[in-house]
Amino acid sequence: MKNYLLIAITVLLFSCEAKQDMSHYNTNKEVAQKMLMSYTSPTNFELFKSLVHEEIEHQSPMYGVGKVGYDKVLIDAEFYMTNFKDVTFEDAIWLPGVDETTLTPNGSVRVYGTWKGVSIATGKSFSLDSYHYFNAKEGKVYESGDFFDASGMMIAVTADEAVIAEEAAE
Repeated sequence: MKNYLLIAITVLLFSCEAKQDMSHYNTNKEVAQKMLMSYTSPTNFELFKSLVHEEIEHQSPMYGVGKVGYDKVLIDAEFYMTNFKDVTFEDAIWLPGVDETTLTPNGSVRVYGTWKGVSIATGKSFSLDSYHYFNAKEGKVYESGDFFDASGMMIAVTADEAVIAEEAAE
């Protein structure tokens, strides 16, 4: 019986891992949350811009675009912020990113959620599931990526053909 107790205690001790330090993740999560929330109504382009590192490398969600830099990140953000209203980011699931080799938290941030809003030009609404990742240092995002159906979103909010034909006739 003593041997079983000793084996159980040994297994228990070796199976317990030290609690991970999540402070780096929590700090970067705050930056990522501010960045995403700058898109929601009311938008805040200046806050967004202040959170973007000048040497950012960003994975665009748009077909065929690939990775873009600072200027394109700002252009795209301004496009979304000025062309849509009543924007919300709902059902967010925030997760720590991990080192690909050790699988331990590395301070990066991941989030799944649903964007909802309305096109100012057409009044049509959208609902879009998405995934985003962020790597930050010194309070600025230097690496990020968006994964969602950007083309589908644009199709969803495009004016109906009848409206376009009517406007062309005028």
